[in-house]
Amino acid sequence: MFPVEVRILERDEDALTARMIAMREWLDHRRFEPLTFRYTFTVPGILFRVDFSVEAAAVAFAREFGGGVVGALANMSPEAAEPQAVD
Repeated sequence: MFPVEVRILERDEDALTARMIAMREWLDHRRFEPLTFRYTFTVPGILFRVDFSVEAAAVAFAREFGGGVVGALANMSPEAAEPQAVD
């Protein structure tokens, strides 16, 4: 499993809704299916945690949404981070 964490500073429902829609559209467009997708309201904002079974999808998602892959995968090479959509 390759977990990604994305933090946003906004803490209201509109920010949550907008970010979730953007993430879902991005995932759907690339045909990526995360294993889990959850969020938590924290003091500084909202923390999204999205778990992937495919390493390259996790890295691409983290880069797109300003997050990070949790653990040693954060230093993965750029070549490995170029996932291909499934036709």
